[in-house]
Amino acid sequence: MCAEESTVEVTGCELAAHPKTFDGKMIRVRSRVNVHFEDFTLGHGKCESEQGIWLAFGGDVPGIVASMANDNFRKPGKDIEIEGVSYGIKRDDNFHKFYALIAARHGEKADYRVTATLTGRFFAGEESKTAKGVTYGGYGHLGCCTLLLITEVSDVTSVPAANLSLRGVVVGPDKKPLAGVAVINDVLGGSPPERQTSVTNEQGEFGFTNAGQQLRVKDPRYRPVARTVQPGRASIRLVLQDARESDWIIPKCASGGSDERIGFSARFVLPSSMQSTLEGYEVRESIFVYDQGEEPASAELIISRNLDGTVDEANSLDSDWVDERWMKDDEGKVMGVDARGRTVRGEGWREAIFNKGDVAGYWLRTGKGAALDGIVNSACLR
Repeated sequence: MCAEESTVEVTGCELAAHPKTFDGKMIRVRSRVNVHFEDFTLGHGKCESEQGIWLAFGGDVPGIVASMANDNFRKPGKDIEIEGVSYGIKRDDNFHKFYALIAARHGEKADYRVTATLTGRFFAGEESKTAKGVTYGGYGHLGCCTLLLITEVSDVTSVPAANLSLRGVVVGPDKKPLAGVAVINDVLGGSPPERQTSVTNEQGEFGFTNAGQQLRVKDPRYRPVARTVQPGRASIRLVLQDARESDWIIPKCASGGSDERIGFSARFVLPSSMQSTLEGYEVRESIFVYDQGEEPASAELIISRNLDGTVDEANSLDSDWVDERWMKDDEGKVMGVDARGRTVRGEGWREAIFNKGDVAGYWLRTGKGAALDGIVNSACLR
């Protein structure tokens, strides 16, 4: 029987100064965490070494920082694998608090400065010699850094101190409390988001701890809701509307004859003034729609499908309003959600998100909203 592997206690400065010493070891370090655009690193303070230490989560937990590390998506239920070894993560209250804190933001500005004790496997990466000396890298944004793969989080604190509780009540179209409605809370940033669900009691009340900034209700009886919230503040009141007043009933595509539509499980009519180009990627293929004579890079409408079968959801966080409705077939079966909104910068957007993994969406840079809506509204189901 093998002895249990010991964990090495180390400071951030020691880790930065001597990466090779700790390569491949389980380490425990307490540090502030940098969470910015293209920067998810250990904030090891004022050290002699400027060596960067990138952070990533074990298990199927995606990162929340936009960067060329491309770690914003994880396949649910599949642990991350590095050098042929799979690593999980302890999903306890400390983890959920940490994840909610580092994800909380307004625009590009983080709401909290977060410090925690992080336990995980350390990878030094590749050694390089530069004019400033020896550095190690290969992980993180543009291969900037060494890597700490987090498998456990503890002793989480923040400045300012955080209240991540969220309470509210759900009422129906008649303004009476609704019992038995599932309210979803998402921590936004990675895909899929960290999610928890609360079912309303007889008084229509729901509640969350370690809450994220988005609430959802996805009950087919009522119009879907996506609402940005701020945990720790006043109770939320969600007023639901009868879904029948807003449902978009999408017909089946006509059988027989030539199919001049574009798309995948949902297909759309393309006007003669526009053209399209199909391009494939590792986990997605996309059809770019743009004016005749232009290039795909000018496309504002993109029709995509996820090749792994995952389904996207619209994100309300950067929008000052969001409106959603169910997409249903002619038999009343839910086929997806049609969402539109306006960003805090005043840009309009729309995403028709189908349950089979298709998305038809745009972000408006010009005044083409009516034309693009016409294409999306022409949808039929294969």
